[in-house]
Formats: sequence, structure tokens, C-alpha cells
Amino acid sequence: MGETDTAAPAAPAKPMMDLAALEVDPDKGERFYKAALIHSKQGTTYRMVSKTMQDGKLDIVYFACDLEADGTMFGKRRIRRIESQPLERFDVEIEAIKKEIAGNEEEVQGVWAHDLTGIQDVAEQFASLDSWALKTAKEIVPS
Repeated sequence: MGETDTAAPAAPAKPMMDLAALEVDPDKGERFYKAALIHSKQGTTYRMVSKTMQDGKLDIVYFACDLEADGTMFGKRRIRRIESQPLERFDVEIEAIKKEIAGNEEEVQGVWAHDLTGIQDVAEQFASLDSWALKTAKEIVPS
């Protein structure tokens, strides 16, 4: 008659890590460092966030996205993570993004940066980053 599968059920798939997320663990000595939004006149936006590690090195994640009129970011693409870099790499990556925009035959409208190094509490850093990103995104795409 019919065949039956007596094998154990397949293990559930592990959830995929959000490559655009940057986890900051203050118990490991991590803190947010700086963030930036780079926007082209043609509508491409890059969001970059960085954190310092206990060893003083920098981890950076950035991606291209679209912006809603209310400042909400969606459609993440071209995600890039860079780990264990000197602090100077933050500014180097801003210049690299600007060159990428130009290489796509677009013109940079502006670069907005947010320095989080003066805030020691990670929760306060996160709130500041979130507020800044939303406010800045609304300035970029007026409603």
C-alpha cells in the first residue's frame, strides 16, 4: 500500500539573522559609536551604524534602503558588515558610499552624521539614534 515516513520530523529551521542589525552588548564593553545617513538626489539612501568593541575596534553595518514620507526605512538591500576595524574606518566608509553613489550615476544630496560617543548608557544611545534617524529621514523626504 502507501509508504510511510518513519523518520523523525525535521528540525525547525533556525531563524535568519538580520544582517542589517547591529547588536550592542554593554556587558561586553560595546557601545554605539556613530551613525550616518547618505542620500542621493535620485532617492537612494544608505544608513550606516557603528559600534566600538571592548578592544577599541569598530564594527560597522550599512545598507541601501528607500524612505517613506514619514521617515520609515524599507527595502533594505546591498547590506555590508565590516568587523574589527580602526575608528578611522567610519569616515572611510562614508567616502566609499559617496563614490558608490557617484558610480551609479547619481548625485549625493547630503551626508548626515550622528556622534553617539558622548552618551555612556546604551539604552540612551539607542533612543538618541532612533530619534535622530527618524528626524533626519523626515528632513530628507519631506511629507
